[in-house]
Amino acid sequence: MTLLLVNLASIMQRADESLLPRVYKEVGANLHTGPTGLGSLTLFRSIVQSACYPLAAYLAMRNNRAHIIALGVFLWAAATFVDGFSSTFLLLSLSLSLIGFLFSTCNFLFKNEI
Repeated sequence: MTLLLVNLASIMQRADESLLPRVYKEVGANLHTGPTGLGSLTLFRSIVQSACYPLAAYLAMRNNRAHIIALGVFLWAAATFVDGFSSTFLLLSLSLSLIGFLFSTCNFLFKNEI
């Protein structure tokens, strides 16, 4: 079951990563920003995601992994929902950074659970 969840999380993350570059024109027009601003969103999410792996290791050592995974998946879904309704660049960048944080935490815990 855990292996299935890890694979589904990775598939969803790859879909999320490949979706934004394909709709840059529409999202950029809606947020009144150019390709540089949209590229910085992806960069910011990746930086937050890589910086949060040590935090995930700390959480894995100190807490019940099942509870952390459940909370992370729930918040990840909520952040993705907020991401879909973001109308400003700031809100979109905050929701994408939260998605990066939650994905890094859940992905680390899933992979270490196997």
